[in-house]
Amino acid sequence: MDQVGPPPPPPPLSLDRIVRAGIGIADSYGLDALSMRRVAAALDAGVMSLYRHLSGRAELVDLMVETVFGELDYPDPGPDGWRARLELSARQEWAMYQRHPWVLSRVAGTHRPPLGPNVLANAEWLLRAVDGHGLDARTMFQLYFTVSDYVQGAALYVHGAVEDERRTGTSTEQWWTANAPTLTRLLRTGRFPTLSRLVPEIGGAPGTQIKDFEFGLRRVLDGIGTLLLGTAAAAAGPTEEVTRLPTPPDRPSAPATGTSELLGRRWTPELLQVLGQGEARFGDLVRAVPGISRRVLAERLRQLADEGLLVRRTEPGPPTRISYALTDAARRNAPGPGPGGPGHRRQLR
Repeated sequence: MDQVGPPPPPPPLSLDRIVRAGIGIADSYGLDALSMRRVAAALDAGVMSLYRHLSGRAELVDLMVETVFGELDYPDPGPDGWRARLELSARQEWAMYQRHPWVLSRVAGTHRPPLGPNVLANAEWLLRAVDGHGLDARTMFQLYFTVSDYVQGAALYVHGAVEDERRTGTSTEQWWTANAPTLTRLLRTGRFPTLSRLVPEIGGAPGTQIKDFEFGLRRVLDGIGTLLLGTAAAAAGPTEEVTRLPTPPDRPSAPATGTSELLGRRWTPELLQVLGQGEARFGDLVRAVPGISRRVLAERLRQLADEGLLVRRTEPGPPTRISYALTDAARRNAPGPGPGGPGHRRQLR
């Protein structure tokens, strides 16, 4: 019978092992459960031996954050285009927060984030994505904050639900079931007609709906695209046409599938008809197309520009004047004025 010898000695204590043990504890139990004593127990080491490698818990947490940010992979040269690069960065950061939700308490909503090469690499990637588009430094940093705040905010929403369940032992669904009578009573008062109509349509309480990360990310990037389009138009001057998605020279002039779909959306034919009469400012379009909201108008203008049907022209002020005009391709496909159409109802002022 073979004799069982003594167990092999543990690997020597190192800074990497200490940091990895700390990450494991925080992943399993949250950052509040992290202590030097608990890390030492996980490593079967004495507490004081840890201090030969780092100064204490604060330094350990900073090194843990730096280590998990090192999981983010930034390919070189990376995808083409600012949008693809921002999408890649946002999705990687989102996934990292799902693996290590405790990181949010150290990087979200703070002006004093841990500083290290991996943390700064995340900011560098985002800033490089929007570099070269004529933006000043302050605007570039605001775009970085906008994308980062969205990703972190969406992750906090998910993490908060997990922490609430861990703390109370009650799931989100159970909480809403218990509070359904209160919600029903409030909705029956008649003070909230929109909520009263929408809640039954979604088939459950609002708080049980899954937050769609990709939907929000697309809307954030759509807004950045509008900003970059306007910046490009301003740099080009009032007479130069600029579109974000130019039509390749070998593509037929007929509308593409995306353009055909856009033309079928509400308000698009009316806008094309009004703009077919000539260049117009935003306020002109609001007055010429009764019933369209400013939010929907801005969205349709962005979509038309994305399809190469619209150009935005900026004339330096003061005051700065911004106007919109159809491209030649759009004029060929714009509906003509007819009885009862927007051009018949109200002319541009």
